[in-house]
Amino acid sequence: MKHQIMTYVKIVLGSIAVAIGIYFFWAPAQFAAGGISGLAIVLQSVVPQIPISVLVFGLDILMFLVGFIALGAGFGIKSMTSSLSIALTMRIFEHLIPKVNMLSRDHLVILIFGALFIAFGQAVIFNQEASSGGTDIIAKIISKYTHLNIATSLLIADMAVVLLAISQFGVEKGLYAALGVLITTTLIDYFISGFSVEKYMVIIPSEESLVQPITVYILEELGRGATKYNAEGAYSNKRKSVITTVVDRGEFIRLKEYVGQIDKNAFVTVQNLHEVMGEGFKLKS
Repeated sequence: MKHQIMTYVKIVLGSIAVAIGIYFFWAPAQFAAGGISGLAIVLQSVVPQIPISVLVFGLDILMFLVGFIALGAGFGIKSMTSSLSIALTMRIFEHLIPKVNMLSRDHLVILIFGALFIAFGQAVIFNQEASSGGTDIIAKIISKYTHLNIATSLLIADMAVVLLAISQFGVEKGLYAALGVLITTTLIDYFISGFSVEKYMVIIPSEESLVQPITVYILEELGRGATKYNAEGAYSNKRKSVITTVVDRGEFIRLKEYVGQIDKNAFVTVQNLHEVMGEGFKLKS
């Protein structure tokens, strides 16, 4: 139950980050860099009397209806939570700060900072196995009927919004929007990889008597698996026991501190892993 609550808390926090990026950065600069938010920015230029939060909410509902018809009832409550949170957050911003001017005259600065907020928020949402709706659904429909992969389908859907932005705001802002799509996509991958990092540790105790305590700590205190094998030093020709294990970031800190306490001369190497499956880990989708 606690884990499920934290999942929805993270989805809401990620949605707030997306809303900040759209409302305070991209919308004032009219950067329609793909997605439902981009389409809402284009539509608001046509009907400025309609708040952008209402447009985002309406378009999201429309997308979910289209997805339900084309793909079936495979949309979870987590994705609906994300879509509603983004629209509600922007509605709150509209009441608190109804008019937002560009925070910088430098369009590239606005583009990059908006992309940072949006990409981070979407990465948090995706990491909870949800989506923010919108063009994600269109991409799934394109993928279903054309057999293109989901990344290519999403790029097509977003670039269609960019073409609308070019027709409405001109080529310069359209090019910024296209750049925004590429930057956001790259940053989402980067953030997701950062969230998913596990640590592969190789530990060579300085004394054979310390192999067992370290192994027991990994197995019993951390609840992780470990592998032991014998190796021989190329220079010393001495036989050494080598322990390898994969742990998450919190467990890595605990294990590093434990090894440092009982064996200050241990040889330890650490590598980052972005995909781990089995032994308490699951492959990130």
